Amino acid sequence: MKFTKKLSIQKFKTDIFPFLIFIIFKNKPRFIKIKKSILYSILILLISTNWLDVHAQISTTSKPNSQYFTSDAGRTYIYIDTIDEHLRKDSLKKGQTFYNNLKSKAYKSNITKELYNLFFVSPNKNEIISTKTREQSGEVFLPYEGKRINKIIVDVIPPFKPNFLDSLQKTRIWFEKTANKLHNTSSREHIKKLLYIKEGDTIDAYNTADNERLIRKLSYIKDAQFIVIPVMGSSELVDLYLLVKDQFSWGFDLDMGSFTSSSLELYNQNLFGRGHEIKSGFEYNSSKSQKWGYLASYKVQNIKNTHINAGISFRDNYKNSFVGLSLERQFETFLTQYAGGLSLSRTRHSKKIKSNDPILNKEPLDFDYASTWMGRAFKLSSPQKLAKKRLFSTLGYSSLKFSKRPEVAPDLNRFFHNKRTYLSSLTLNQVQYFKSNLIYNFGRTEDIPYGYMMQLTGGLEDNEFSYRKYLAFDYQRATYFYKAKSYFFTRFALGGFFDKSHFEQGNFIFQNKYISRLRKTGRYRLRNFVELNYSLGIRRFPEEFITFNTDTGIRGYSSLQATGTQRLTLKLENMTFTPYMAAGFRLAFFNFLDVGTIGSNQHHPLKNKAYYGLGLGIRLNNENLVFKTIEIRFALYPKAPSDFTSPQYGISGEDRPNFNNFNVKGPKIIDFE
Repeated sequence: MKFTKKLSIQKFKTDIFPFLIFIIFKNKPRFIKIKKSILYSILILLISTNWLDVHAQISTTSKPNSQYFTSDAGRTYIYIDTIDEHLRKDSLKKGQTFYNNLKSKAYKSNITKELYNLFFVSPNKNEIISTKTREQSGEVFLPYEGKRINKIIVDVIPPFKPNFLDSLQKTRIWFEKTANKLHNTSSREHIKKLLYIKEGDTIDAYNTADNERLIRKLSYIKDAQFIVIPVMGSSELVDLYLLVKDQFSWGFDLDMGSFTSSSLELYNQNLFGRGHEIKSGFEYNSSKSQKWGYLASYKVQNIKNTHINAGISFRDNYKNSFVGLSLERQFETFLTQYAGGLSLSRTRHSKKIKSNDPILNKEPLDFDYASTWMGRAFKLSSPQKLAKKRLFSTLGYSSLKFSKRPEVAPDLNRFFHNKRTYLSSLTLNQVQYFKSNLIYNFGRTEDIPYGYMMQLTGGLEDNEFSYRKYLAFDYQRATYFYKAKSYFFTRFALGGFFDKSHFEQGNFIFQNKYISRLRKTGRYRLRNFVELNYSLGIRRFPEEFITFNTDTGIRGYSSLQATGTQRLTLKLENMTFTPYMAAGFRLAFFNFLDVGTIGSNQHHPLKNKAYYGLGLGIRLNNENLVFKTIEIRFALYPKAPSDFTSPQYGISGEDRPNFNNFNVKGPKIIDFE
């Protein structure tokens, strides 16, 4: 429900606030004696803690129908109306009946009439709760292709504005107004400098949508949308209006694994409104010799308008002591021709080289790591305007040098050999996008990539005892079924080293992911996810193994007894998006069943030992905030190994999965994880 000078609630049966009102109505003589100030205090307390289910929806547009307004300050605002008529009328009919009944009761007394007029507003025709219309990204810009950009106008909406696409709406709740003041609003100039299109360029539908996606995927941005405005008196000039909705830049991550183990991180992802990120945190684990751990990091975005990002980080806990520096310029858009990166780090008293390594060393490791890469993108012709094709050529170098490690020899502890690696790759990809929502996020616009990528990587490893050649092939394809409204992704990858004529440390990966259409059940929205993953290690070193403790394994698993060199997993999940909110956080239910086998690669995968995980839980997300999704999960693990207890339960901040968008970075060795 829209609010202007008043507040609104979602529905009588979904909020505790109307119960208070109806109790007052039912027992008027008793409550008339209570001072108004007490009533107001109770109501304001409920509002300030966000128990009122205030709607802050973002709608989307496939064919914008724009209306223009001018504020007292002379700024132009745009409101875009893209309402699903059927859902809107049904919602309004139910809502109007409730509000009419509530109003008739409230107007029987002066005090309840005053309360009603202060806190309620009847449903408005612009208020909706609906899914976004599926739209091929860039389609809306096709009519303007070839026209010249006169101006690029950026407007940034604070995170707690009621409606992204209605800039004239005001924030009335003191809590949200205060949060907006504490928030570092994104600088318009900063947003404008991130774009690869400039004033004077001609409109290209794909490139315009590409730059819109670039802004939308920023960690501190909730949504972004370009509006094309024809310049009056000219048939060749247009203005680009970029409407950006911020997320509240301050946040924290709390992970309570148990009463004896927990961690907390505090961060700001948009310091100074220029995309700088600062993070600090600590962790506690009473079962470790070093009970307390600390971390800190600082990242800078778009240094001197070069699109180069830099970061420095520090971490000291029972796992390791780490300090690192990074510089990177990515292939962010189709217009990016050159990219590259540099990474330097020093790690002390660590049991692993990388967090996803298949080796757990008993002795602490001290080592230094350095890597650098550079690449060039070449545009290729494509018959489709909204599907661009490119060829990428990249070169990379990395160095790993140990200062403390186990004893090594040509055939002993080969995983800990000092080494230098030289790699190059050729990549061909073609990508286009659809826009939708309620897939991995709770309502914000999601860009669904589909297309293909083929990558061939080769190179040389120069370690202290030998030389080895490396060769790998990686093929990925995503298909969006328009009529079925579903998505399918598959990946096939094979790579390994050649030591003279001997093939070793090979890795074969086969991944499949299916996302169903969004089904509607009353006011609920349901979606199913299915994953089938297979990983096979070929002539790996004796000390190498894989586990279920990965994203492609069994979720929530943490065991070093269930290991092997071959793993097969099937992951099923049902996600139910609800219309309910709690303290501004949207609520979704989920349940899952994960089944996997793991063991030697000498047997058929179905003959290896099987393990299971099944559970359910709740996910809470406020997309006005940069918080991770809060996940409350309860899970059972039948036949769990002895080093892993079942059932498992906990509260944690989760990074929701994202689509594989075929990003090309520096050449790398396919991970065995």
